[in-house]
Parts: sequence; C-alpha cells; structure tokens
Amino acid sequence: MATETGIYNIALGKLGGAGDSETGTAFIASIDGDDKVSQWGKLAFPRIRRTVIIDLATSKAPFRSTIRFKGLDAAVADDDLPEIGGWKYAFNLPGDCLAVISQVSEGSIATRDQRAYSDPGGNVYYQWESVANKAGTGKILLTDNLSNTDGDSAFIEYVIDTPDTGGFTENMIDCIATLLASEVAPMIGRDMEASQAMRALYENVVLPKAKKANVAGFNNSARTISNYRGGRNRTIGAL
Repeated sequence: MATETGIYNIALGKLGGAGDSETGTAFIASIDGDDKVSQWGKLAFPRIRRTVIIDLATSKAPFRSTIRFKGLDAAVADDDLPEIGGWKYAFNLPGDCLAVISQVSEGSIATRDQRAYSDPGGNVYYQWESVANKAGTGKILLTDNLSNTDGDSAFIEYVIDTPDTGGFTENMIDCIATLLASEVAPMIGRDMEASQAMRALYENVVLPKAKKANVAGFNNSARTISNYRGGRNRTIGAL
C-alpha cells in the first residue's frame, strides 16, 4: 500500500535521490523525520495532493475516488450575500468541496440508464460560477438554474480531498510524486532546470496519462446510440 513516505521517495528518486540531511542516504526513512528534507515533504505533501486533484477535476477527468454528487441546501439569504452580479441564485458549497466539476440536472443523472440506451436526450448541464461568501470563510455557487429534483436548489458534481493514500491509483501517485519532485529540487541542491524539467514532465506526460486513465472510468460506449436515419451516430450527454 502506498504511503506518504513512499510517494515522497518516488519524488526524490525522480531527481536521483536526495536522502536524509543527517545520514546522507538516498531516501528518507520517514516523512515524519526531523531533517529538513523530510519536514519539507510533510509540509508540501497535502498542498501538492490537493493541486493534483484540482488539476484533474478542472480538466473534466477527476480521479474516481475524489468525486461526490450533492444537492445543495436552501439558497443563501440576501443579507448574507456578497455582490453576485446578475446571477439569480446563490448556494453554500459543501465544506469539503475542493472544486466544482459541473452543475447538472439531478433528474437526468437519476434516469441516465434509460436515457443511455433508449432516449435521444442527454445530460443537462448549467452555467455556474464559484466565489467567496460574504464573510470570506467559504465558497458559494452562483447559478441561474435550480437543478435538483425538488426544484428548490442546485445539484452539483464536485471533488474532495482524499488524504488516505491507500486509495491512490498508480496514476495519482505518479502525478503527486512528479509535482513534488519539481518543488523539492531546489531544496536538495538541484538547479532550476531540474525543477522545470519535472514540471514539464508533470504537465506534458504524467497529467495527460492520468486524464486518459480517469476518463476510462466512464462508460463511454453507452453514450453513443446508433441512428440509421442519415447513416450517422448520435452522441448523448456530451460535456
């Protein structure tokens, strides 16, 4: 099972090893150690993990273990709202929400099986915007549409932070380790070229590979229905 120490050591390995500042070994014994390399890893790891999760979510290819669906609570009262421009509705986002993927019709999600095989319709997605709440202590969703089945709130797909490394996929581990390597490089005496190389590897190779694997978590084959009128296929539920 993956551990923070193991993932951090993968990051160090990508740079040729770094080791404990006291023993000079190639890798650290524990991310909870007292040396500066271990301490930096412990400090950076949660931030890097959240960055990776958000990067995949905003690319519409989230890690499956981070996804949640939720109907939001009642609209925020006018007195508790910041300026929201021309948006009609505002709802508090869940406290565990790292990033919203989409606001979607709960009804279309609930009937997706019937739709996928027999209905020419598709998922219904809405425009939305996320901003800080009036107190600056949380985030709110702004929208012009009520999308839950009761018609009194919004229904969203979003991602959460997942600190338990036991649920990390190989692609998630590689993403975190590569981005960690980019940031730890100067700490262990590597030059900025090494740091930039790891960043480029993350953005151009590792991240696209993770996107491809995550998209495979959808049943894409069921999203196309044969339509023999005109000899073309109709794709349903396009994002």
